[in-house]
Amino acid sequence: MPRPTIRRLTPNQIVAVNLARARTERQWSQPQAAAALEPFLGTRWSRASYSAIERSVDGTRIKQFSPDELLAIARCFNKPITWFLTPPPNTVTTTPDHPRGLDVTVLQRALRGTRTRP
Repeated sequence: MPRPTIRRLTPNQIVAVNLARARTERQWSQPQAAAALEPFLGTRWSRASYSAIERSVDGTRIKQFSPDELLAIARCFNKPITWFLTPPPNTVTTTPDHPRGLDVTVLQRALRGTRTRP
């Protein structure tokens, strides 16, 4: 049986993947999601901007989410911030100091607020 392909994503790409997933769960178009986010963001992402955010998962121009945006997204979709930072299956989280991917326990500890370094 072939092994599943492992995706290597930065934390910002993981947020973008989960933002697309949350939008799809709601059965919203990108413009509908942008409109729903507007009250929480204080500004409206254009359709092109929203599309670019979701495409940043596979592209070289990765959206850098601010803490304000993460809170707005979590409130809009009524999900905890940690949901947006949780990698999908067959994904490893990459960081500048671990370009091949972090051990999943490091990410879990960081999300829970427990020690992330030995």
